[in-house]
Amino acid sequence: MFDSCDARDVVCIASEKAQGPTVFSTKSWCDRRKSLLGFLVILVLLVPFTAAFENTGATMDEGSLLLYPELIRHGELPYRDFETFYGPANAYMLAATYSIFGPDIMVERTVGLIYRALVLSLVFALIARWNLTLAAGCTALTAWVLLGADIVAYAWFGGIACLLGSILLFAGARSDARTFFAGLLASCALLYRVDLAPAIILSAFPLLRSAMPAQRVRYFIGAATGLLPLGLLTCAVGPGEMINNLFLYPVVYTSPARHVPMSAVEPYVRELFATHLLAVGVNLVAGIVAVRVQPRELRNRLLLSVALVGAMLTAQAAQRLDLMHLTCAAFLSVGTLPLSLLILIARGREWQPKLAPILLVPIAVLAALEAIVPEMAAFVKQESQRALIPSEDDGRFVYHAGRSFPCASRESAVIVARMLDRLERESTPGERMFVGPADLRRTNYCDTFIYYLMPKLRPNGYFLEMNPLSANRVGSRLVDDIGASDWLVLNRAIDTLSETNRSLEFQSNEPNLTVREKFRLVGEFGPFLLFRAKTGLRATGQPAALAQF
Repeated sequence: MFDSCDARDVVCIASEKAQGPTVFSTKSWCDRRKSLLGFLVILVLLVPFTAAFENTGATMDEGSLLLYPELIRHGELPYRDFETFYGPANAYMLAATYSIFGPDIMVERTVGLIYRALVLSLVFALIARWNLTLAAGCTALTAWVLLGADIVAYAWFGGIACLLGSILLFAGARSDARTFFAGLLASCALLYRVDLAPAIILSAFPLLRSAMPAQRVRYFIGAATGLLPLGLLTCAVGPGEMINNLFLYPVVYTSPARHVPMSAVEPYVRELFATHLLAVGVNLVAGIVAVRVQPRELRNRLLLSVALVGAMLTAQAAQRLDLMHLTCAAFLSVGTLPLSLLILIARGREWQPKLAPILLVPIAVLAALEAIVPEMAAFVKQESQRALIPSEDDGRFVYHAGRSFPCASRESAVIVARMLDRLERESTPGERMFVGPADLRRTNYCDTFIYYLMPKLRPNGYFLEMNPLSANRVGSRLVDDIGASDWLVLNRAIDTLSETNRSLEFQSNEPNLTVREKFRLVGEFGPFLLFRAKTGLRATGQPAALAQF
């Protein structure tokens, strides 16, 4: 394939052979140049992402990233004490971060920005095995697509960063330590997102097949070491709850109520999905052709590994086909596409392409993307402008107890602030609060961020986020959790959410009956209903000092 070092490096190599080693070796010069160029490219590409620091928060998804790490810091365990469908690594990473910088949405989004910086850096490092200029172009394409996924610290991107890091380490492993850490990072990816397992296994196969037996052993030792935390957590929580949270609830129960069919998505999302599938096919063909023509060339196996990762990420988009989930998968396939096209042009043979095709192919791919999905191009332009020319504070942030959260509008922020002020005045530290939809026959969503903004009260119940056909399934703990609460915050706006899937189904009415029998309405704040237990006494009887969150 084509090399990343230019003609000057060839001259340096010849000179070094003729005159002996120099103080600064060619490899050192190449590595320094790669690092400097990569740093500058990533720095420029991250600028549009900074606009997302002011974006409206996802009231359940981002709220859980603020709440769960704090619960962990106070001794609670995921899966045992609260439901979550994701691996433990992200929550524990955020818990460690909050212990240093404090629980804050800007801290959480900074972690999300770091995840994306790592992903972009790893894409650059992987493509730089072929050519630095091409690596810059491919990374720019990756950032262009990735911008649609916001900068929330989702576990997905932490897992992808670990997976790409594992591939990069293993592909260039020249020491026992690198091989060991490649396996360790593969397991770390699994700790972030268990559903990355197919991508982890398949992407490792081309590299494992060409590795020496001793390297394979060290890789698997590293992978086994990385899984130890999951084994310890399983012992503490119990295998039943682990299986429920990481497989049964998300895959068997809730999946039919979260799936968005192709007919229900916007046309430009379908077009971007088709582009992703096309890119996946081209990348796989390029990887297979390159390996067949030059089976001993490690870079070809590296390309095939990355192509397999992109293919396996398709399930993330197909399960829930909206822009955010689609960009979580398409960024890698689209970002790798220019390299694959150049390799197919060369038909897998050794080839030194000129600068023109290296520049033109990424530009052509970007132009095609802008023609196919002009909505994405407009969005990227808008985010870039917002990052360069920040807007004034429009009052969308709600502030309470030294914490903040960005709401959808100034009016929403005022409503939430009024409700929290009322709760602050009338509640006692350590009382238990439950947050959910107004009609608890459908548990499609939840304002988890309210728990975070009200640290005076203890989050009550197992379902601190709401998932359809899980929280409201027959035999769940939902009714007991509601009945044991002192305060309820229920949102009527959630009841209007409608998707063409099983989330429309009504389940048992018993949770609603519990609300009517045991609670009285004490306030209405826009769509929010504030209830207090009729007894006026704490249902749990725990001392307030011990219960304070």
